[in-house]
Amino acid sequence: MKLSIIIPAYNEEKRILRTLEDYYHTFSTHFGDDFELIVEMDGCIDNTPKIVKEFVRGKSNVKVLEFKEKLGKGGGIRKAFEVAMGKIVGFTDADDSTPAKEFLKLTKEIEKGYDVVLGSRWLKESKVFVPQPLYRQVLSRGFNLLVRLLFGLNIRDTQCGAKVFRKEVIDAVLPHLQVGGFAFDVELLYLAHKKGFKINEVPIEWYNDEDSTLDVKKVVPEMFMALVRMRLKYL
Repeated sequence: MKLSIIIPAYNEEKRILRTLEDYYHTFSTHFGDDFELIVEMDGCIDNTPKIVKEFVRGKSNVKVLEFKEKLGKGGGIRKAFEVAMGKIVGFTDADDSTPAKEFLKLTKEIEKGYDVVLGSRWLKESKVFVPQPLYRQVLSRGFNLLVRLLFGLNIRDTQCGAKVFRKEVIDAVLPHLQVGGFAFDVELLYLAHKKGFKINEVPIEWYNDEDSTLDVKKVVPEMFMALVRMRLKYL
């Protein structure tokens, strides 16, 4: 199979259908049946599973992974990595903040010879619609600076939800991934970097969802502490 696209969804009943329709239509147009969508849900207490299962009917190239317990972003994506069959494997956010047409650009960069391609909101050519509040931008830049200092990653935006990888990268790093929360992206990229894979960061159009349910006051301290623990682990 050419491509596996993972969409982790936690309590996304208001947004998941729009995202699934966008991605399924776009990639059906470009790849026919030679791709798969993997929708991973864990700990959902709303109608997300019901909406997803209704969408899946009659679509043999859409897989559904559902877990009763909350696994966190990293835990859920790791489960999806284990069943992905594509030569290229990527993941994106359930809120369609990275439209399918932008994600398609990342897959084309892989075909140019890169092993890992990241969508970025912080490059000169990037276009961010409905910018995030100033405090979130400041926190994002502070987090990125810490990532650069602690891990030596020359990446402007480790946290953008749109990322694609050659399957060989996933196979190489999956046994070593341990972080389950939002710092998962950093560990994934750090391991890929340490193993010598070629990483490219490209500008994308990104749409901030003002209805985001992310609890910044809770998540940010957890992410910073996760970085510190990760740095100690890899000393």
